[in-house]
Amino acid sequence: MDLIANLVNVDFIVLILPMMSFMLYDFMQPEMVFEKYGKWLQTINPFIAKPLGLCLKCMHIWICILFFVFFGQDFYKFILLLPVSYLILLKLYY
Repeated sequence: MDLIANLVNVDFIVLILPMMSFMLYDFMQPEMVFEKYGKWLQTINPFIAKPLGLCLKCMHIWICILFFVFFGQDFYKFILLLPVSYLILLKLYY
């Protein structure tokens, strides 16, 4: 029962990760802080550039993966919270 309660408990990070992804993506636009990085992404192979920030959706998935790997979250929780975080990103910004 504790496992189910732990998995269903929604972390605050689910709300933060879409906003962080959009913030980083927005910082790569012209006349922003990471403009040079954004221009560099446009010069490399799109297959590599999309997860690095050229595509907001692709970058968001990798930000979630890196967050859950570096902060040692439970794998089951990651599997459940990734679609929720992705849905929040899509509904807020598209």
